[in-house]
Amino acid sequence: MRVPLVDLAAQEAAVREEACAAVAEVAREARFVLGPRVEAFERWLAGACGAPHAVGVASGTDAIELALRALGVGPGDAVVTPAFSFVAAAEAIAATGARPVFCDVEPATLNASAATVGEAIGRARRAGRRVRAVVPVHLFGLCAPTRDLAELARREDVALVEDAAQALGGTGDDGRPAGSGGDAGCFSFFPTKNLGAWGDGGAVVTSREDVAARVRRLRAHGAVGPYVHAEAGRNSRLDALQAAVLLAKTRHLAGWHAARERLAARYLAELAPLPLVLPHAPAPPAVHAWHAFVVRTPRRDALAASLAGHGVEARVYYPVPLHRQACFAALEEPPLPVAEEACRTALAIPFFAAMSDEQQAHVVASVARFFA
Repeated sequence: MRVPLVDLAAQEAAVREEACAAVAEVAREARFVLGPRVEAFERWLAGACGAPHAVGVASGTDAIELALRALGVGPGDAVVTPAFSFVAAAEAIAATGARPVFCDVEPATLNASAATVGEAIGRARRAGRRVRAVVPVHLFGLCAPTRDLAELARREDVALVEDAAQALGGTGDDGRPAGSGGDAGCFSFFPTKNLGAWGDGGAVVTSREDVAARVRRLRAHGAVGPYVHAEAGRNSRLDALQAAVLLAKTRHLAGWHAARERLAARYLAELAPLPLVLPHAPAPPAVHAWHAFVVRTPRRDALAASLAGHGVEARVYYPVPLHRQACFAALEEPPLPVAEEACRTALAIPFFAAMSDEQQAHVVASVARFFA
C-alpha cells in the first residue's frame, strides 16, 4: 500500500463541486480583485478568530511582513522568532529591513516560550539592538504559550505577532483562538493548510483598528484613494477566486478538524509503546489544530528510508535550523541546542483529514516493523 504524506486530491474531491460553482459565480460577475467574496471571507475569518478585523493578503509570508510594517517595524529594528520553523517568519522580518533574532524552543512542544524569547530579547539588547516585536510560531498546529508571551510582550514593550499559519482552528492556553492573542495574527491558506486555497493566500487578523487599516493600505500599493499613495506598499491582495474557494470550504472545516483529532488520537495511542517522542497534546482550554503529525527519534533518517520501502511517504520538518541557514549565516547567531536537535530527529508521517483507517494502520505497522 502507498500512503502519501498528504493526499490533497482525496480531500478536494469532497468540495470540488461547491468550489467550482463558487469560482464560476466569480467568473460571471468578473470581479476578480478584492470585492464582495474577499470581504465575506474576511468577515468569516474575523468571526472564527473572535477578532474585529481580518484583512486578506496574497500569502502567509506577506501577512507577517505587512503586520510587522503596520506595527512600525523597519530598518534598524530587531524581531525575535524561533529557530525551528519554516523560513517564512524570519524571511518576512528580513523583508521589513529588521534583523531576525532567533530563539530556541522548548523540548516538549518545539515552540518558543516566554523563557526562550526572553533570553533572545536580553541577548539582542546586550548587543545594542532595538527589539520591537516577537513572532512566535504555532508549530504544526500547536499554539505557543500565548498567555505568557502576551505578558512578556507587555512587560518588554514589544509587539506580539502570531504566526498562526498552521494553527487555524486551534486554541491557545488562554482559551483564545489562534491568532487573536497579540497585536496581530497571521494565517496562510497554502493548499496543504487545514483550510487551503487553490493557490497562495493569507490574512492578518487583529483587534487593533489602526493595524487593520494600515495593512489594508499596504496590501494595495499604499493607496488612500485612486492613484493617491500615502506610502510605498505592495500588490498583496487576496484574489476573489481564492476567497470563493475558501468560503466554500469553511463549511467543511469542523468536520476536517474532527477527522484530524481522531487520527491524532489513534497515532498517539498506537505509537506510544515505541521509542519515539510523540507530539505534545495540550491540556484544555488549549486545542491542537493538528496540521501535521511529527515524531522524533535519533534514528530519523533510517526510519524514513524504511517507511519509503513500505510505500509510506515521510518528510523531514525541518532539516536545518533557521539560524544555520545560508541566508542567515551572516547574523552569526549562537548555538540553540533544542532547535538543532529537533532538526536531527523530527519526521512528519502521513496525516490528512481524508486518511483512511487502512492507510493509518499501514503507517503504524510500518513504523512498528522498523523498531521491531
